[in-house]
Amino acid sequence: MNIEKMNALLAQMQAMQQATSGQPVSNLPSVASDSNGVDFKTILKNAVQDVSNAQNSAQAKVQAFSTGDSNMSLEEVMVSLQKANISFQGMLAVRNRLVDAYKEVTNLQV
Repeated sequence: MNIEKMNALLAQMQAMQQATSGQPVSNLPSVASDSNGVDFKTILKNAVQDVSNAQNSAQAKVQAFSTGDSNMSLEEVMVSLQKANISFQGMLAVRNRLVDAYKEVTNLQV
């Protein structure tokens, strides 16, 4: 997931948070899609797929190292595991923020 997409996602989340707190919202981005035609569902799906790919890659490197592959170093395995862990932790943080935003939206008085 690139930085521009993450920034767009964060802007959408901040706008949703402003809307739920009763603050005036200026330049509310479209929740359905941005100017590039990429919708929130696609961004989230790609992010989850990236995390899954990182975890699968790390697992494959662990297996290669444990079977004695001479091309796989311990350092490479550890870096891959840390990248997978960091991406998973980031995804958990995004999920928690989305759940919090959903709870705030469902508690709105109409």
